[in-house]
Amino acid sequence: MAALLEHTTVKAAAAACSVHERTLYRWLAEPAFKRAFREARREGFGHSVSLAQRFAPMAITTLAKLANDPKTPPAVRASACMGILKCGREGIELDELVGRVESLEAAAAASADADGERSRRR
Repeated sequence: MAALLEHTTVKAAAAACSVHERTLYRWLAEPAFKRAFREARREGFGHSVSLAQRFAPMAITTLAKLANDPKTPPAVRASACMGILKCGREGIELDELVGRVESLEAAAAASADADGERSRRR
């Protein structure tokens, strides 16, 4: 699994751990291996996500400074503005998605409670 995480292709990972490429593809098709590999990738990426979250305010501040500086070339200013707008839009979309998921979860829980209540009455 470490070879799959370290190398950019399955072929390179197979060579690194001295197994045939088809063997790795067969392992990747197994649900338990696939789950473990997905979890290992998620853990490995977690540090990058933490760093991105830590430096996000600085990045937005830098984009805002570039967008507001008249000495900045117009293409760079436009790109900075688009980056700010994109981050803002994605933040709104994520908040809306979280709200929708929470509503669906609440409705599912209420439905399950109602079904359980009906079952107990029988």
